[in-house]
Amino acid sequence: MTVHEMAMQQSETESKEIPSIFKNRNFLLLWGAALLSSFGISFFLFSQSWYVVNVLGLEASLGILYIAVSIPRVVFMIISGTVADRFDKTKIMFLSDFIRGLLLIGLVVWFMFGGITLWTFVTFAFFFGILDAFFWAAESAVIPSIIHKDNLTRGNSIIQMTNQTSFILAPMLAGVIIAFGNYEIVFATTAVMLIVASALIFFMRVPRLKGESEEQKRFWDDFKEGLLYVKNSRVISLVVLTTIFMNLFLVGPLTMGLPLFVKTILEGTAMDFSFLEAGLAVGMLLGSIVVGVLNVKKNRGKIGILSLVIAGTAFTGLSFTTELWMSILCLGIFGFALSGSNIPFVAAIQSLIEEKMLGRVMGLISLASMGLIPVSYAITSGVLAFGISIHHIMAVGAILVTLYSVFIFFKFKELRDIQ
Repeated sequence: MTVHEMAMQQSETESKEIPSIFKNRNFLLLWGAALLSSFGISFFLFSQSWYVVNVLGLEASLGILYIAVSIPRVVFMIISGTVADRFDKTKIMFLSDFIRGLLLIGLVVWFMFGGITLWTFVTFAFFFGILDAFFWAAESAVIPSIIHKDNLTRGNSIIQMTNQTSFILAPMLAGVIIAFGNYEIVFATTAVMLIVASALIFFMRVPRLKGESEEQKRFWDDFKEGLLYVKNSRVISLVVLTTIFMNLFLVGPLTMGLPLFVKTILEGTAMDFSFLEAGLAVGMLLGSIVVGVLNVKKNRGKIGILSLVIAGTAFTGLSFTTELWMSILCLGIFGFALSGSNIPFVAAIQSLIEEKMLGRVMGLISLASMGLIPVSYAITSGVLAFGISIHHIMAVGAILVTLYSVFIFFKFKELRDIQ
């Protein structure tokens, strides 16, 4: 047998050892559940916001809704990863979706009897925030348990692609249902989506970890163990720090700044704002598709950091644009690069972490991501209060992220060389 034939035979053997992700029953069930869950949550968030603005006429109170969902989400993210490591992850996801479905059935009944107020939605948003925290930690931790590590990039990209698609399509579909039906129909549809998603999760069969039946430590001992695990891993600590830096200096200026940017710099309308948001979502969707098709397995660290440099550069360019098409292009590139950074990093970290620690580590990374968003909002609001223009705030934040990304690329070889 020639060397070429031996290489071909080895390649065929390796390909047989790694089954296609699309033949993986657990992943297909998770994918279906993720599709229905993300569409359902997008339906709920859009519809409740539109009801508060259009029916109750309380535009200024929308911030209360965002606070009601974000604060419990952040608070419970602190412990959600530890819970995911101590209990069956699929049961946590099942209960999260199923309870949200039951809550929405209750909301539909409430609609039928009347008496819906702002505080009705605040109450439901509060419980949704709690359940979101536990669902996200369990979902991030279960993916490496059901697919081969060489398919982690593709698996994460498919889930993210599904989420991005829901953010684009769900508000439009919900708007059509509201226009030709009523709010009871849209919330009932959301409830059905979440209950079906919980049923799909129920049929997942994830193998138990060795030693899972052994006597467990106390809850807070497990929690502290997760913190020490992150602290003692230089690579994971750097990923957490990068996540914090990015969300602190980009998310606030992006989320709060974009509508102000449209109004004051572009002198545009609500339609122009929707075009910019669509450009960002389409860019992230395309980035997810490309990363998934390529299924990056090597040089994940380099790709992730360089994509972050491109994202920072594109956002810097956005802050100096004065034409709508240029702004959409910059946001599209930003979204594309953001997917090119997030997905390889998440896949690399999932492949590095011990399976028994996955929930705690992914929960802490999610906390680093979500926890500082309110702080970013506060900083952005404070700087705006001093009369500094939004496009200057956006530019400074983007430049800081770009410089930080270049710094860690050259300074930290272990992060750059993650495979």
